[in-house]
Amino acid sequence: MTTKPISKYSRGLLDFHNHSTYSDGGDTPAELVRRAKSHGVSAMALTDHHTHTGLPEFREACKEQGIFAIPFGAEIAAELPPEVLSPTDNESPDLVLLGKNADESPMRGYQVRYTKDVRERFLPETLYSLEKVGFEIPPVDLDAQCATMHCPPDILHSFVSHGKNLERLIKYVKSVDPEVAAEAVREKPIRFANKHLYAVGCPAYVKRFQGFNVDDAINLAGEMNCKLFIAHPGGEYGFLSDAMLNHFIEKGVQGIEVRSYFNSPEQNAKFDRLATEHKLIRSGGSDCHGNNGPFKSGIYDKPQNQLPKDILEELWDNLPS
Repeated sequence: MTTKPISKYSRGLLDFHNHSTYSDGGDTPAELVRRAKSHGVSAMALTDHHTHTGLPEFREACKEQGIFAIPFGAEIAAELPPEVLSPTDNESPDLVLLGKNADESPMRGYQVRYTKDVRERFLPETLYSLEKVGFEIPPVDLDAQCATMHCPPDILHSFVSHGKNLERLIKYVKSVDPEVAAEAVREKPIRFANKHLYAVGCPAYVKRFQGFNVDDAINLAGEMNCKLFIAHPGGEYGFLSDAMLNHFIEKGVQGIEVRSYFNSPEQNAKFDRLATEHKLIRSGGSDCHGNNGPFKSGIYDKPQNQLPKDILEELWDNLPS
């Protein structure tokens, strides 16, 4: 069992789902940790999409700030079979890897598969979709875009500053949501591009990863000495259906994020029940993206969605040594 000193880190806020500039976050790992500390976070994980490159900086920053760090975290995607999907479902939803003594070497094989899919399918199809909407796309070095492992590739955010694309984005966003102020889009263009261009059902949505399924993800977690968690299954939109949740559980995913920033009380109760019924390890977090959206690490402003204090010890005790 865990030694007692870990319990002191449960006194503050817990957040085991955060992103940095190494994927689609707006803060460096050090900036993210510093800001999380100022909002009362005492234990956290960095879960960048498809990469663990930011973890050394994250771990060092946590040490400096006196925050308990889950040593390994990454968010991956796994393709689901058509029979569990409805037309509005994300075809390759997220899963989170967490570990305290992870073997990081198998992550490289995953990254090779992911990068190949981005280079050959995802990025060309997404850029073509943006052009169809009316955006002007500058010349793109696909290999350079993929080499960074940023998620999404940098061009899918930086294109907004090319030519008249920002004004085109404002016009498009207001065409689908007239209540949005033009100044709000100018201030946070990436946030609005993510919500109105790249989300499921939007004109530039493309399945994020193809050819890597839940069995592959479970095998990867085992090879890495990690546990695998269903990521942010609730919220206002993009939530996971019962069919999707059941598929993950039946396949053997070991944990679930029972709290997230946008969960409803009913969703919190549902995920607690699933964790109990299926003996899933509980985790959760804000899905904070730093300066690329509202800063919400620790879910500091929504007490009803904050992680229960006992989750830290439960999580730590259940991660493989």
